[in-house]
Formats: sequence, structure tokens, C-alpha cells
Amino acid sequence: PAAPPPPHTAAQLLRALESTGPRPALAWYGEAARIELSGHVVANWVIKAIGHLHDEIDLAPGDEVVLDLPPHWKRLALAVACWALGAGVTVLEREAGAEPEAPSGTEEPRVVVTDRPDSPLAETADEVLAVEAVSLAPRYGAELPPLVHDWLVEVRGSSDRLGVSLPPWSGPAVEEVPDRPEDGTPPRLLVEDDGLTALPRVLGALL
Repeated sequence: PAAPPPPHTAAQLLRALESTGPRPALAWYGEAARIELSGHVVANWVIKAIGHLHDEIDLAPGDEVVLDLPPHWKRLALAVACWALGAGVTVLEREAGAEPEAPSGTEEPRVVVTDRPDSPLAETADEVLAVEAVSLAPRYGAELPPLVHDWLVEVRGSSDRLGVSLPPWSGPAVEEVPDRPEDGTPPRLLVEDDGLTALPRVLGALL
């Protein structure tokens, strides 16, 4: 079968997710439970994240975003939303007990998305989004420093419809998923963590 088209913008990816309707598009094994997210739900989280980043954070193409979060499907949705707006994304590797720092050679981030909003890294950013990487968390679970955004609270106020003219996609290119079933059924892809380390294949499976 032909490879899926590259997502010049996230619009193709959002259409593909919406086309799955109520069927599960993503199954998350974490927090001692399995959680299934339909394509509509995944698309909704990405659309809301795009709207919040565009309208409230003023994220622009070329801005640098650092994701200082443990692996989670929310981290995946946020990364896709940032790339949809043309931003650069650095996913910080987590080391137990270590203070988070931006990788050497990178610019000071415009935005840091983190579950450690009082870290030295967060203090270098223009905007800090605090995220609780727990699927059913209604808000960040601790007191926030001044001017830090509680992303889970704020993103719920964003529109369910994409109201942003998207620039060219700034994320990884799509890689075709091998061994796609000949009967046309969607491929299944098992990846570690939230799939960001295998994003080209994840995009191929979702598309």
C-alpha cells in the first residue's frame, strides 16, 4: 500500500483522527489502568491545545517549547499541538533527582510545559504551563508560582473547533507503518511510553 501523505499541517492528522469516530485510536497503559481514547477525543485534546497555545500563549512559528513532563498521552497531544503551530519542540529526558535543564545548544525556551513549575528551567521561559500528567486530573495538584498557567483548567475553556489557520507542520515526517493489513483494517502499533520517541511511525499509524 502507498505511504500516507506527509502532514504539511496537522489538519490531515485531525481529519484522520475524527474519521475513526468513537473507535479507540489510542490505548494508554499507565497509572495502573488501561485507558482508551477515541479518535474524536484525541483530536479534541489536540484542537483545544492548539487553541489555547495560539490564543492565550501567543505561540508562533519558530518559538521554542520544552516539554518537561513524564511520558503521557497528554504530552503527546501537547507536542502535536506545538508542531501544528510551527513551533520547535524539545522533549526533556527525565533523570531521577536531577534539576531540569534545557539541553545544551538550545535557545532559552519561549514556553516550558512541566509538572515542576518552580524549577530553574521554568524560570527561564516567558510562559510556563503546569500540567498534571494524570489522565483524570482536573487541575494541577499543588500551589502554583505567580503567572504560571494551570493548563488543565485553562485548556478546557478553548473551543472544540479548530479556529486557527495552521502554518506548515514543524514536526517529524511520517513513516509508513509496515505490515499494514491487506483487508484495510487499521494497523496496530505498540510503542514504549507515549510514542514520542517513535513519532514518525505513530503518525503513520494514526494517518
